[in-house]
Amino acid sequence: MEINAEILEEAVTWYLDLNSANSDDSLHEAHTRWLESNPLHQKAWQRVEKLQKTMDRLPGEIRTGTMDNVRRSRREMIKVLTLMLMVGGVGTAWTKKTTVYGFVADYRTRVGQQRDIFLADGSLVNLNTNTAFDVNYDNAIRELTLHYGEIQIATSEDKQARPFIVRTRHGQIRALGTRFQIHCDDDKTQVGVFEHAVEIMPEKMLAKPIRLQSGQQAGFTFDRYGDVRALPDTAAAWTQGLLIVSNWRLDRFIKELSRYHKGVLDYDPAVSAYRISGSFHLNDTRAVLENLSGTLPVRIHYFTRFWARVEPA
Repeated sequence: MEINAEILEEAVTWYLDLNSANSDDSLHEAHTRWLESNPLHQKAWQRVEKLQKTMDRLPGEIRTGTMDNVRRSRREMIKVLTLMLMVGGVGTAWTKKTTVYGFVADYRTRVGQQRDIFLADGSLVNLNTNTAFDVNYDNAIRELTLHYGEIQIATSEDKQARPFIVRTRHGQIRALGTRFQIHCDDDKTQVGVFEHAVEIMPEKMLAKPIRLQSGQQAGFTFDRYGDVRALPDTAAAWTQGLLIVSNWRLDRFIKELSRYHKGVLDYDPAVSAYRISGSFHLNDTRAVLENLSGTLPVRIHYFTRFWARVEPA
């Protein structure tokens, strides 16, 4: 069984706590009980000890520079050390940024989870399922880094007139006093604007931004733009926990629903062309699937509790 990110975070937290504890501190006893409560805790702690030995063998200037490159808050130290444990060492910790960084992001949601966050300037961020982003506010800029997933942002007026930038693996989005949403996956970043405007800029074309106005959407990759199209009226339904579709192909519907399903959700190609319309609650994907079998000639085959397949009836 693999050690997940949460257990590694616990191990790092214990490491930091014990470093500041006295030799007779009861914290050592609590740590021992934590180790004995789960074999994965012991494996995670072995990684911590191995990382500590690796750090101790580094030249002093490299060791100091590595840790001083992050803000010295407790949260930042936990993030950095957990990341090192996940990617397997100091040398590669700074190069594997996408999904790995998401596990230790400032804000994140699990599959099927949604949440709302107010930032320091009053801006509101709605997080959709399986999303992770970091926040970097300073005197010059308000910046978010969306590692993966989907967010909707309602920016607040800033007294310091700092620009509001969102970065993804494909480029960046600059808000122009607006409400907008961004969906980032492996292939592209998709942006839709509900109010005012934004500028989108692929990583290789930062000198050539294009502006999206209210009611428009477009995607972009690392080096090119997609077509500008109208934003559907239902594009923000997910913030209300709904998936609203009109005459969608079933394969498209299942692919979208799978983003919210805890486990594997796939389909037999024979059902792909069926059409579906309606409003569906995203907090219970199993109920949505059962509803399919009552409205379409399909059945739901559960291989396990977390593995479902839509097949012909």
